[in-house]
Amino acid sequence: VVTYASMVAGAGNETATRLIGFTMQLLAQHPDQRRQLVGDPSLIPAAIEEILRLESPSPAQARWVHHDVELHGTCIPEGSIMLLLNGAANRDELHWTDPDRFDVHRDEGAHLSFGYGIHFCLGAALARLEGRVALEEILRRWPTWDVDIEGGQMAHTASVRGWGHLPVRPDQGSNYG
Repeated sequence: VVTYASMVAGAGNETATRLIGFTMQLLAQHPDQRRQLVGDPSLIPAAIEEILRLESPSPAQARWVHHDVELHGTCIPEGSIMLLLNGAANRDELHWTDPDRFDVHRDEGAHLSFGYGIHFCLGAALARLEGRVALEEILRRWPTWDVDIEGGQMAHTASVRGWGHLPVRPDQGSNYG
């Protein structure tokens, strides 16, 4: 039980941290959309979903195949290991219009960043809440900022992707209250 609780707590901390890093990056790269969020905070939940879709902190999920299954004309035998590349699925042109474009107004259905079905992430609601609250507070205090991508460093982990270090500089005119 302790091992499982540690895994869940670690997974939640790790992915939420990466989500916030990608939030800072994407909104610095798309200041027009950041201004829209500052002007209309009701867009923040949709922005969090779009950030999760475009830059999934957990880009892959592995599963055992419990019985033979046919996918796209190929038989996957029982006992095989399948790897869902949800980061790639979230950019599938068959599902998403202009999938590589960041758009806080996107409304095309659910992404796969938290998995699907019985394997849906236990902490999805908490991750969304953490991302939303963090972004609300960041935009309230610092409505404009820039990031130093070259000075940043991606984290080196086995299961998640994202920034381990990303220098962020609020603009001089920001409210530091």
